[in-house]
Amino acid sequence: MHIDFKCSGGFANLQLTYLADTDELPQELAQELLRLVESSGFFEIQPEQVALRTSGPPDVFFYSLSLSDGSRQKTLAFNDVTAPGSLQPLLGRLRRLAMVQCRQRK
Repeated sequence: MHIDFKCSGGFANLQLTYLADTDELPQELAQELLRLVESSGFFEIQPEQVALRTSGPPDVFFYSLSLSDGSRQKTLAFNDVTAPGSLQPLLGRLRRLAMVQCRQRK
């Protein structure tokens, strides 16, 4: 599965990106991410369910998540206010991985 994750905003105005392919990750991490994607129901979420709102707390995070797994491909854009609760574990893990990837680039 190809993962393209972007996260921006928050109190510190973070700009994070995480790009990965589960075929190239350590097996344990790849299995964890695949499990989080499946349990989140990502591929069943309709874009109108997570439509961005212009109002919300000033420290809200904005996300763009594109996943591609064989014939399944989907991109969703949402924020902390519009993200379904089922996505929270996946988003948290991807945010942490993006922070690690960001530090490694410096």
